[in-house]
Amino acid sequence: MPRIRKLLVANRNEIARRILRAARPLGMTTVAVYSEADAKALHVQEADEAYCLGPAPSLDSYLRIDKLIEVAKACGADAIHPGYGFVSENPMLATACAEAGITLVGPTAQAIADMADKARAKQIAQAAGLPCIPGFSDPTASVEALMQAAERIGYPVMIKALAGGGGRGMRLVLTAGEFASQLHSAQLEAKNAFNDDRVMLEKAILNPRHIEIQVLADTHGHAIHLGERDCSVQRRHQKIVEEAPSPAVNAELRARMGEAALKLVKATQYVGAGTVEFLLDASGAFYFIEMNTRLQVEHGVTEAITGLDIVQWQLRIAAGERLSLQQDDVRFTGHSIQGRLCAEDPARDFMPQTGPVLAWQPDDHARTDHAVTVGGEVSPWYDSLLAKVIVHATSRLEACERLADALNRTVLVGFEHNALYLQRICSHPVFQAGEFGTGFLAEHADDLLAPQALLEEQVVAAVYLAQGSGTEQCWPASMAGFSSTRALVRPLRLETQGRVLQVRVAPLSDAGAFSLSGLIDGDPLVVSNWVATPVADGVDVRCLINGQFNRFLLLKQATALWVKRHLNPQALCVQDNTLVSTASASDGVFQPLVKSPMNGKITQVLVQPGQTVEPGQVLVCLEAMKMEHRIAAKVVAVVDQVVVQVGDQMGLNQTLVLLKPVQ
Repeated sequence: MPRIRKLLVANRNEIARRILRAARPLGMTTVAVYSEADAKALHVQEADEAYCLGPAPSLDSYLRIDKLIEVAKACGADAIHPGYGFVSENPMLATACAEAGITLVGPTAQAIADMADKARAKQIAQAAGLPCIPGFSDPTASVEALMQAAERIGYPVMIKALAGGGGRGMRLVLTAGEFASQLHSAQLEAKNAFNDDRVMLEKAILNPRHIEIQVLADTHGHAIHLGERDCSVQRRHQKIVEEAPSPAVNAELRARMGEAALKLVKATQYVGAGTVEFLLDASGAFYFIEMNTRLQVEHGVTEAITGLDIVQWQLRIAAGERLSLQQDDVRFTGHSIQGRLCAEDPARDFMPQTGPVLAWQPDDHARTDHAVTVGGEVSPWYDSLLAKVIVHATSRLEACERLADALNRTVLVGFEHNALYLQRICSHPVFQAGEFGTGFLAEHADDLLAPQALLEEQVVAAVYLAQGSGTEQCWPASMAGFSSTRALVRPLRLETQGRVLQVRVAPLSDAGAFSLSGLIDGDPLVVSNWVATPVADGVDVRCLINGQFNRFLLLKQATALWVKRHLNPQALCVQDNTLVSTASASDGVFQPLVKSPMNGKITQVLVQPGQTVEPGQVLVCLEAMKMEHRIAAKVVAVVDQVVVQVGDQMGLNQTLVLLKPVQ
């Protein structure tokens, strides 16, 4: 039997590290590849060898199949594992590997091509006896033909990119009036993600469960399934929280869905690990939607309840080993839930975030697959996924509580992220009851996105900044009894969460005690027992605020201060503008410059000079971290200049459009 001696991992960051971790016990030499932006990444450091594919900022480095094959040949790699994303579902990689005599850790080119084309996949699934959703597919159909098909199917309908997955190029259309605009948006996103803007239509099943079946199949014709995962918690068709098993699936339904998935495996002569995805409606009927011919981001929850290493089985199967497990050998123990920790700001419509990692400490009692390092940088060039926080428990409720606790204990500071959002999801009573569908996040957005006041964080920031240093326990003892408090009161002008705070901090007679006014109406806040200690990441502060004990981590970033309270996932960024001229303040002043909120590429310019725009009207669309983001006007204004065009690569805070007041 052939064995894989040297494995090239054609991916980056956390999934590359996951594959490296699985390959080492099998005695494989490992090879990493990287773009210039990833030269210092952990997967590069941890592999036995590493080779640069090309420059940043382009994604193209990891998409260059010719370069991957060239590197594999040059270093003597006899196998390539593509992970997920990038070229993992590109049949051209499988073909190139076969031509070069290199083993692909994955299925055949034909299986990949068949399942990558949504219409073809549906035809094969129907022929194999899987239930499918009514729809329409004609790659050459005009806009008019697609609109007519939507009318025949009946609204609501779903527009889906033919050439991809992961929610890219998908749009829900509720009425005929919005079909054309949603079609344009779906095609544009599909073109950006897959270089293919063809779409198909399906009847939309509102608020279903999204259930997927994990399969394993060897090269000898034997296949099994590893049960289901529930991926119903989605935003913009992007999975956020996944779990196994599903609270909506019993043993009988699991067996039927597993049987259907294995029919598709047989019909496609599938080899390796794959996932067959279904929609489950309220009546218990399920419908095939697609097959992912690769490892899934959420594979870890299945590993947790089965005790199997799916990535190692991928490698063993690729080497020709027989799958020794029979279906009856698969046992499910307990419950596992995963939260996707992403560099995005839920408070600003999940805008992608970039910046330095000032502090990072995953919870010791959870499995956290990641590639985050203190001092590293989150760039705009790749997906916003930073880490996968995975817990396992004896019951589903206990798993919910464990994930909430793990997120509370996870320390990530330097930019906004979604840890608090994830924590609220797994703590929500509807989620904990297991009674939700794909509409859960939208239905409960008010609860999940409610802003935090973060008053204690503001208090600690004010005291720290008033002292001028976070390492002193208090101000000089010689001043403690000085009677002229007016000379010691420190007026501060702080900016945080889009608000300007005028705060006054005064020391009290007790050492390490302060009085603060300006943060709340009424009596001043009292801080006492202030102890600030330097730690590896920054400053550890412990104090009483109005008699209640609190503990914080403080980190400086240029003129900003990050404050994170212990057991609170969200950190507060406070800008000290005390010495900044108030003439530069923007409060109440017309802002003529519309700037880019992130690095990215211009995909649409929707206004022209002289045009009057209303609040909320989209001016420009920007593609970043593989998603399209709409930059809208905040006030009524007239477009003075448009300084960008489609295709331009933008930097953070670069001007997009100049506005002028309506005369």
